[in-house]
Amino acid sequence: MGLRRAGVVWIASLVLLGCEQMPWASSKKHSEAPTSAPASATIIGVAKPEVAATDVVAKVNDGVISKRDVELLIQELRSAREAAGQTWTPLSEDEQADKYDLHDAVNDLITLELRNQDAMARGLDRDAKLQQRFAYVARTMFAQEWLAWQFNRVAVTPEEIDQFYQQNQWGFREPERVKLRQLVVASEDQAKAVLVKLLEGMDFVEVARQSSVRPEAAQSPLADKWVMRSGDKAVFAPNNDSVRDLRDPVLEQAAFAIDKTQGVSSYVKGADGNDHIFQLLERQPGRQRPLVEVSDNIRNFLRLQKLNSVTEGLRTKAHVERFPERVKGVSQ
Repeated sequence: MGLRRAGVVWIASLVLLGCEQMPWASSKKHSEAPTSAPASATIIGVAKPEVAATDVVAKVNDGVISKRDVELLIQELRSAREAAGQTWTPLSEDEQADKYDLHDAVNDLITLELRNQDAMARGLDRDAKLQQRFAYVARTMFAQEWLAWQFNRVAVTPEEIDQFYQQNQWGFREPERVKLRQLVVASEDQAKAVLVKLLEGMDFVEVARQSSVRPEAAQSPLADKWVMRSGDKAVFAPNNDSVRDLRDPVLEQAAFAIDKTQGVSSYVKGADGNDHIFQLLERQPGRQRPLVEVSDNIRNFLRLQKLNSVTEGLRTKAHVERFPERVKGVSQ
């Protein structure tokens, strides 16, 4: 077995559906990360699945490898590849000498089953720490499955979606944004001289190269970034590095007041004591996103809210004891 077959990652990340994302925030797909165990594995507290004879793809002593095992392995491989930004290509059903194929997948599952059987024979399933780890993984997996099951059962009506949209329209606004070149000089006299050159048609970047104390502000990559008003960035793009703001309200007003592409502002003194001149490269007008465009986001958000209510109901009915003083002894 070559190195290409030895590098399979067997533990997939188990990700719980997490905190509520506001529906106008950047959506993130919840990772689906199943864990597979061949049908012959000892599963603590869980009955072994029945495997039809026609679904057995391999036998290892008294254990079997099923089609479902292969599917789960493929899900892990696909998730890992897509998480790395690579495109998933289905595995070939034919033997491939230089590529990982379905036969390699089955062979890796056989290797896993051999190790599993030897682990059981050596009593590893009776190891207290291993049982605790297994219980932790099983709890997480079943909680994830519960969320997926409940998520599909929670109903959200069109009326609820419309009501949420009407009450939160501000959150579905796409604010105006611009791309700018910026020229910075140290005195008003310099600013006047520079502005004359620009109004006479001299290239903005060349003038900035000659006169600006910050010539990089007139060129890429800074000029390629979208600029939002500071208040809008704080709400709609607080962690988006591809969007910036000017932070100075005087500069912001001057920049957003330019009325045409390639137009320039007058010079304006900033809080830094320098005079600034802007050139507008591109403007993306603000708009209100229509309900039809955001309804799916709202539906999922309301479903998560209702799921939280279901969870709180379980918490209310349960008898929960906490021992906060014991957390201090947790290893980190």
